[in-house]
Amino acid sequence: MSAQLAAMPDPAPAMALEVRDVAVHFNGLVAISRMTFAVPEGSIVSLIGPNGAGKTTAFNVITGFLKPTAGKVLYRGTDLTHLSPDRIAALGVVRTFQRTSIFGGCTVFDNVLTGLHLRGRAETWGALLRLPWVRGEEERLEQDAREILDFVGLDRRADELAGNLAYGEQRLLGIAIALAAAPKVLLLDEPAAGLNPSETGEFMKVVKRIRDRGVTVLLVEHDMRMVMSISDLVVVLNHGRIIAEGPPAAVQNDPEVIRAYLGEGVKRAEG
Repeated sequence: MSAQLAAMPDPAPAMALEVRDVAVHFNGLVAISRMTFAVPEGSIVSLIGPNGAGKTTAFNVITGFLKPTAGKVLYRGTDLTHLSPDRIAALGVVRTFQRTSIFGGCTVFDNVLTGLHLRGRAETWGALLRLPWVRGEEERLEQDAREILDFVGLDRRADELAGNLAYGEQRLLGIAIALAAAPKVLLLDEPAAGLNPSETGEFMKVVKRIRDRGVTVLLVEHDMRMVMSISDLVVVLNHGRIIAEGPPAAVQNDPEVIRAYLGEGVKRAEG
């Protein structure tokens, strides 16, 4: 019996997200054509491709900001296709955007605390009456905000105005605000855009730590050094269709991927 058990293959990993035969058409223009891929639980999956390949469109479909022409998106078996963005976020599928979304006139701490309040249960009358349970929840949320800022490395900047942060730190604050929503799947839309190599390196460490905390990550990114360094799987889009998917080493050596997108950039990323 033990020999038979030893010979059994490992079970297939559970899927956090499944994109099944998704198509998106805009007035006859095909933005995405029958796209199918899956994101395993606890993994970092990167979605890459040239500008206009359909990456952000795919993010918009997954998070409910755009309804597909055909196909569906499943989160742990639940169909997200017809749910609103806030309902999808409440289930645990949370995204960032290409442009940093922060409140520049508020402190770094208050930016994260605002995100945490969205999942708190303090109602207006309870807050006005200063009920004991409200104060207890506020203290808990403040502690959570400190822990999130410490996690992303912004704890020492907590009392500064968010608008005064360096650009790379603002990107980290955007991640902190997303983490305040308690994501189970985090979609990062070009998080390293505009960062210098040192900032990108620090950002990569944060993304890995997020994955190590059990959060599944789906990433759209143009920085191939980052993509090839941190991804478990890479999905390549071109003109709205998937042309390759697999481990980074296999994808970066795929002839069609090199012709369509990577080219000499892979060689530079490897150097």
